[in-house]
Amino acid sequence: MAISLGKDASAPPFGEGIISASFTEECETIDISNRANVGGSAGAPGRRVSRAGFVTKTWEIECHDPVGLITSLTAAGTAGSFSIMSVSENIGVDGAVTYNVTAKEF
Repeated sequence: MAISLGKDASAPPFGEGIISASFTEECETIDISNRANVGGSAGAPGRRVSRAGFVTKTWEIECHDPVGLITSLTAAGTAGSFSIMSVSENIGVDGAVTYNVTAKEF
C-alpha cells in the first residue's frame, strides 16, 4: 500500500508494511552578525543578521515489521544518511502489535 503525505505527496523512501508516516523538516537559524552590522559606528543602532543553518529531516513511521524497515533504512546505497533514533512497541488489547520508528537524516 502506497502512502502519500501532504501537498508534495512525500512517502518514506524505504521499507514495506508501513501503516502511517509523518515527515518533519527543521532548520535552526545561525547568527552571522558582525561588527559592521551590529552597533555600527557612532552609536548607530545596527541590526542582527541570521541565516538558515543545517536541515534535519525526521520520519516518524508506524509499521508492523521494524526489522525490515531498519534493514532497508540502513542498507548500503540508501539515499541520505538516516539514523534510527528510537523504536517503541505498541501492544493493543485486541489488535496487532505495531512499532513506531523515529529516523533522522542530518
